[in-house]
Amino acid sequence: MIFTRSFYQRILWGFSGAIALVSVGCNNFLLPKHRVLVDAISTPGGLKTAALSYRLVAKKSMVNQTSAQVNVIKACVDAALATKGMFEAPEKVAPDIFIEVGFGVDQTPRVDASARETFLQLSARLNPGKSVDRATGEELWDVRVAVLGVTGRMETAMPLLSAVAVDYMGTDTKLETKIEIPQNAPVIGAVRAGAVRTLEGNANGASGATTPAPVPTDAGTSAAKAAVTPVKTK
Repeated sequence: MIFTRSFYQRILWGFSGAIALVSVGCNNFLLPKHRVLVDAISTPGGLKTAALSYRLVAKKSMVNQTSAQVNVIKACVDAALATKGMFEAPEKVAPDIFIEVGFGVDQTPRVDASARETFLQLSARLNPGKSVDRATGEELWDVRVAVLGVTGRMETAMPLLSAVAVDYMGTDTKLETKIEIPQNAPVIGAVRAGAVRTLEGNANGASGATTPAPVPTDAGTSAAKAAVTPVKTK
């Protein structure tokens, strides 16, 4: 059997393509990723969220958190919702939906630090009664996201968790599922940058109907730095 030059060229091209695919696969495999737990539920045929106005309300268990934590978490959630075309309703204007916010760190005794969850939970309700301070309608969706083994301040995980949470609002995962997100994902950077702009504006004394009350410069700067710092896990 006689092998022509074109035959050898095709073999060479085939090996080159295989090597390229393996190289791409290795790069994807080696890229550092965050592993996030997601548990989401939604009413059938849920309301589309784009261009909806909202108001954030904290769960009662959250009211004892420090102002720095609340400022950072609110800034991150606001920035994440903005990536979906949503906007915060002015102070005396009834929003389309209310979003209840819960967050924290698992404090279960005898749990190793690397297994402790840092979580964010968002739950949305309709506001057909046009209330300016509380939801009057049915629940639309509920999303709980968590990451394990956060080292340092809890707030550092909020750009990541906020970005993932808004990506799953209005969906139903059926069961808790684990997803992987590259540590350098553009959406995380966008949420972090948006949150920092808000926090820095507050620290400089900016105020308005749609922003939290100003905080002292040192506290605002500290909060902004906490949001900037990428999350680290054990």
